[in-house]
Amino acid sequence: QKLLPFHSSMTWEETAEKKRKALASLIPEKWRISASQLPSDSQRSVISFPETSGLLSDEELAITQLMVEELATKIASGEYTAVQVCQAYCHRATIAHQLVNCLVEIFFDAALERAKELDEYVKKNGRTVGPLHGVPVSLKDQFRVKGMESSIGYVSWLGKVDKEDSVITECLRRAGAVLYVKTSVPQTLMCGETVNNIFGRTLNPYNRLLSCGGSSGGEGVLIALHGSPMGVGTDIGGSIRLPAGFNNLWGLKPSHGRMPYAKLANSMEGQETVPSVCGPLARTSRDLAYFLRSILEQEPWKYDPKVIEIPWRESTYEQGKTGKKVFGVTTVHG
Repeated sequence: QKLLPFHSSMTWEETAEKKRKALASLIPEKWRISASQLPSDSQRSVISFPETSGLLSDEELAITQLMVEELATKIASGEYTAVQVCQAYCHRATIAHQLVNCLVEIFFDAALERAKELDEYVKKNGRTVGPLHGVPVSLKDQFRVKGMESSIGYVSWLGKVDKEDSVITECLRRAGAVLYVKTSVPQTLMCGETVNNIFGRTLNPYNRLLSCGGSSGGEGVLIALHGSPMGVGTDIGGSIRLPAGFNNLWGLKPSHGRMPYAKLANSMEGQETVPSVCGPLARTSRDLAYFLRSILEQEPWKYDPKVIEIPWRESTYEQGKTGKKVFGVTTVHG
């Protein structure tokens, strides 16, 4: 992928516009929706547009309706190839973006190459590389992907190409996930909606006059429109939970030290008084559990010393589903 260099001689408006044009150019011509096909600006809900527009094939619709574990199982059994699944989600992600403005980095070519490698691995070895083999996973812009940018809404950060993956990005790769897009955030991340000076505002697909939540808002709308089966966000005060709630999804803010957070892009490096954590967003609670299990199987404490060495405990999980529920409520904040 060709990345935009940052030119100090350009105004910030020109720099942002150049980035937007570069992003738009990465949408394949065959997947660009004509103005006559797009819903009018006055149409508030676009949540059903991908199904009713006729833009997706029957196979693409079938693939993008599956839960994560179902998807992984069908890839492992050979019913679908990783390439088929990757193409379906890349296509549907572009539809979502053209409806609600949710993508900030697109790397479909690298994703399809990875999917081909995974298919070849299965042919050669007769098994998958891990629990997320061939499953597309979207990432909040905060997560570093080698060769991509992590501007998190700062115009001045454009052109700064990441030289390495975040630790959780590495864990996803080892589990077999296919990474293909990064999604929009508010500038600085510290906001309950999603708007910044580079890409503008991300809209809620259920009502485009309402907020999509934040700061993992791009993840929320992409998953709601089935442009991703599952994504990864971050949360301090609601940045996973707000987009999940606003977009009819499930989201989880894990306890601090449960998921790897090392090597993420951040507005306030070193601020650990109120720590941020990584967590999943998905369409079902089972998908959240599948994500956590898949990451913990990669033993992330070996790569991020702040992760507590506690493996996935299936018996505890099963007990939690059927046992007595306990809820804690606080009436003060400080």
